[in-house]
Amino acid sequence: MDKKEVEKKVKGVVADVFDVSVKKLTPETDFVDDLHAKSMEIVELLAALEMEFGFRIPQRGVRDNRTVGQAVEYMYKRAKKLKK
Repeated sequence: MDKKEVEKKVKGVVADVFDVSVKKLTPETDFVDDLHAKSMEIVELLAALEMEFGFRIPQRGVRDNRTVGQAVEYMYKRAKKLKK
């Protein structure tokens, strides 16, 4: 899976969870500051990403990823690592 495909999937999940247009999401979009994410929405996002990508995301993976771009990078690296 290439990075563009990961980005498309992550943005699609984020758009669904936060009910926003994919077109409004940039790498700098912050889940809390821009999308006003609450803890339950973060949990929902985590579960949706796990379902979409087919692997678990550790809690520390959530804390370290505040923006869409960080989430894309994290999911890309994790998917690549698990594929080996």
